Amino acid sequence: MKSNIYTLIIFFATVLAIAACENEVWDDLPSPVANFFTTYFPGQEVDSYTTTDNGSTATVKGGVSVTFNSSNSWIDVNGNGSVLPSILLYDQLPQKLYNYLLETESTEGVYRISRNSRRYHVELKDTYVDYDIKTGKIDYPTADGRTAA
Repeated sequence: MKSNIYTLIIFFATVLAIAACENEVWDDLPSPVANFFTTYFPGQEVDSYTTTDNGSTATVKGGVSVTFNSSNSWIDVNGNGSVLPSILLYDQLPQKLYNYLLETESTEGVYRISRNSRRYHVELKDTYVDYDIKTGKIDYPTADGRTAA
């Protein structure tokens, strides 16, 4: 009977230690970063979080990695082989770009999105789409490698 109690104590101590380690990464996340993950990747465990002078990167265990700038706004969301959630695309992409993806039936095949002050870049399985913020122009590659609208 005593050995069963000791076994249970060791088991619960191990579970608590593992849970504490997992919470350390989550506890290090700034609120905007944590909110991003709870909104678009609910229930997925953030495995790592690193910061630099220019921003930070957070990675979900076995999945997506997101790079944030120094203001904690996303600049790159990489599914690392998994498609990104449609709600993320709807909420975070310009409406014209999202509508284009919807019209081309591409919303279920986006693997990566990135942005800077000039453009949004959307990566699909075998192609990509660029959106110019200033002009609202959408470019995509043609068969000969040039871009077209």
